[in-house]
Amino acid sequence: MISTYLPNSFLSVAGWLFGPAAAFLALVSCTEVKTQPAAQEPVPVYVETHILEPASASIPVYVTGRVSSATSFDLSFRTGGFIEELLVDEGDRVRKGQLLAAINRRETNAMVLRAENMYQKSLRDLSRLENLYADDAATLEQLEDQKTLRDIYRAELDIALFNQERASIIAPADGVVLQKRAEVNEQVGQGQVVFRLGQTGTGSTVVIAGVSDRDIQRLKPGDAAVFTTEAHPGTQFNGRVSRIAPEAHSRSGVFEVEITLENAGIRLRNGFIVSGKLQPKDDRNLVPVPLSALVEADGLHVWIYAPTADNRSAERLRVRPLHIADETFFVSAAELNGAERVITRGSAYLRPGSRIVTAGEVNP
Repeated sequence: MISTYLPNSFLSVAGWLFGPAAAFLALVSCTEVKTQPAAQEPVPVYVETHILEPASASIPVYVTGRVSSATSFDLSFRTGGFIEELLVDEGDRVRKGQLLAAINRRETNAMVLRAENMYQKSLRDLSRLENLYADDAATLEQLEDQKTLRDIYRAELDIALFNQERASIIAPADGVVLQKRAEVNEQVGQGQVVFRLGQTGTGSTVVIAGVSDRDIQRLKPGDAAVFTTEAHPGTQFNGRVSRIAPEAHSRSGVFEVEITLENAGIRLRNGFIVSGKLQPKDDRNLVPVPLSALVEADGLHVWIYAPTADNRSAERLRVRPLHIADETFFVSAAELNGAERVITRGSAYLRPGSRIVTAGEVNP
């Protein structure tokens, strides 16, 4: 049997050789320290602010309209017949009292001749009955009946003369022929429109524009207006609101507004499309905000930043621009949550709650 006994001297030597190494490893493993980096405060953003001050402003109403004549006439013959003369064409300018067209007068002349002869006969019959009545040869009833016939024939003569006069079309005012709806030798009926005439002169040119129900409440007669048209680039046409429709159009749902244009020395043809703005007189207390404060848009709203009360961080505000003009936009003071300043420069680097340092301030 083999003995496994080891002398004490061997064990003591092994402990002397390996003990220090094991102790060192145990010491290193027990004394290892896990170090973490110290937390750092966010770096503040240097910004520039703009002082907000309420201002009285009138928000314009932007419209697109059509040029038209303030007054137009549908011209026709009093009686029907065949057109004998058409002396003007579409686009021609005419003067008041100028002859424009005539129908063949043969029938109207015959009607006048017949009515005149009947009237003259009634006068002769009345004279004869008056003599007979004076000699007691005729009754009072016969005399009165003859007087009635005289009046009837006189009325028929007046009608015939009126129809004869209306067998021609005379310009009722200075204007321009907008439409011609018939030709020579064409038969027209009583009251059938032959010409459409647009009156010319001071205040005779208007713009008809549609306005929504939201804006119609702000407009009043006399409000100023400015228009431009591609037909005359670079030229502005001034005017004033002259008429506001009392109810909305049954099909479009908008309210028609008539704006009378001032005489600009340039002819605007009927049907021209113009664009412009109406300036209501309803000044409102709004707050102008620089466009440089705008950070992003969200539909009808935009986001801006304003300093908090302690002026150490930024607060993000959502507001709705009511009007944009030049380098500013106008908002309601209620949407600013009491902010007295907005951040302009540096706003692109901000987040809600970002630390800020004010580097400058701009007065409006």
